[in-house]
Amino acid sequence: MSRIFISYRRQDSEGYVGRLYDHLIQHFDRNDVFIDVDNIPPGSDFVKQLEDTVAACEVFIAVIGPQWLTIADERGERRLDQEHDFVRIEVASALMQNKLVIPVLVGQARMPRVYDLPEAIAPLARRNAIELSHQRFSYDVQKLVDSIRGAMSSGQFLKTPADPTTRRQKEAALKQLRVELVGATESPLYSYRTENGHFPVLGEGNPDAAILFTGESPGLTEAQQGRPFIGPSGAVFDELLSSIGLRRTDVFVTNLLLDNPPEKRDPLPAEIAFYEPFVDRIIDIIEPVVLVTLGRFAMQYLLKKLDLPEKTATISKIHGKLIKARLPYGEIHVVPLYHPAMVLYNPSQKDTLRMDFQKLKLFV
Repeated sequence: MSRIFISYRRQDSEGYVGRLYDHLIQHFDRNDVFIDVDNIPPGSDFVKQLEDTVAACEVFIAVIGPQWLTIADERGERRLDQEHDFVRIEVASALMQNKLVIPVLVGQARMPRVYDLPEAIAPLARRNAIELSHQRFSYDVQKLVDSIRGAMSSGQFLKTPADPTTRRQKEAALKQLRVELVGATESPLYSYRTENGHFPVLGEGNPDAAILFTGESPGLTEAQQGRPFIGPSGAVFDELLSSIGLRRTDVFVTNLLLDNPPEKRDPLPAEIAFYEPFVDRIIDIIEPVVLVTLGRFAMQYLLKKLDLPEKTATISKIHGKLIKARLPYGEIHVVPLYHPAMVLYNPSQKDTLRMDFQKLKLFV
């Protein structure tokens, strides 16, 4: 998801915003800048998409032109006074979530005063503004770029890499866990595994990864090779990783079940109960800053484990949401996503999954 959110009114500042966008993408990745509500897919919940996009950003730019405060609808009612007004929704969401909000004044506009604004966005009046003048546009934009870079370089979501000794300890701990999994004769799936000559699938990737993905269970191909997320769903997964500049070696990938269950069915409660401690230990070893669940079963396991308010929500309601939580080693984020296999059965959902994946760029 975009790290820089530009909020504006077309009737008020569209020309200035176009120039601003052209300058910003010379300094930041084009995908890091959200400029227009037209980017929201048709059929999406408008308010939820705006709130989620603002939640994922690091810097919120409120472009204020000479008519920003007073623009009215066809009935003569000021738009800022309407709760469904998209600019009001954006600004209120950014303020509520304590984002870095930078007012950018264009067209000789002045900062609104507290009593000019509805209560929901009144704190905007206390934010220090940057003015973009026509005569010094490039110079003024550079000041804005410097401010954005300062905020984005704070690394508040980034993980400090482990030193070489700690990394070797993590690798050794994962190898030991794999040995225990191989010999887990009490597993409800052990007999099925051995009878079919399958391998357990602990997972693979960076033992010190910032991002840990947890799916549902290994498929037949995964069990035959002892590797997670290969085959068609793995190809989708790799493509999604590539879209945010990552490879398998940058992340760690595992499943809620670490053995392939018979047939294509949902995990059974007894199976989940057996493998949960293994997954918990994987998390404890790697200490990721973001836990990404792929599919509803992994989502339900993690939200219940952390006793989060969203634990009763459906994946259709909270997919792509950044959920703050805490583990013994520090603050983390949980990000529920649809399983990549969904794209194989419903290709129309690929854009949804891709958009949700963009939010992980905060942690890259």
